[in-house]
Amino acid sequence: MRIRHRNRFTLFVLLCSTQCLVPCLTLADGGTVRLLEQQGNYHVAAFTAPSLLHAGPIDISVLVQDAATLEPVSDVLVNIQARRRDHHGVAICHPATIEAATNKLFRAAKFKLPKPGWWEIELSIEGPSGKTQARFDVEVAESGSRYLALWSWIGWPVLPILLFCMHELFVRRRSR
Repeated sequence: MRIRHRNRFTLFVLLCSTQCLVPCLTLADGGTVRLLEQQGNYHVAAFTAPSLLHAGPIDISVLVQDAATLEPVSDVLVNIQARRRDHHGVAICHPATIEAATNKLFRAAKFKLPKPGWWEIELSIEGPSGKTQARFDVEVAESGSRYLALWSWIGWPVLPILLFCMHELFVRRRSR
């Protein structure tokens, strides 16, 4: 009877542990929501990935919806411009395309931000309902090691291994 109770407890702990890992492992199409507002005739949502931005490659995804119906607008052109706050003359511009997006309702562009600091991101949207612009700011940290960015993917097996070892330890104690 006690062994069954321990097995249920171990299973419960294992399930709770995996539930805690799920938010770290599940990624939305664009990552962290940075902008969600109505601009002109459009409802605009902008996302950045990774969640914690570091100098180097980042992904900016944009979802453009009709403001009245909230239906995604498919025939829209989106240009994204990134500029450091303290360097008003230097800007990095890329068109956001469907091809660069994982979810084909989005438009995405890949940027390589060379320096840390505050960056202003400007979205220029042109479509059947007119033109509009939206802006948001992001803070970009120092460039970290690529291994630090991948720690959750590399290190996640440690938890199941530890739980298995704990289970084996409890079973061996009971059998003695």
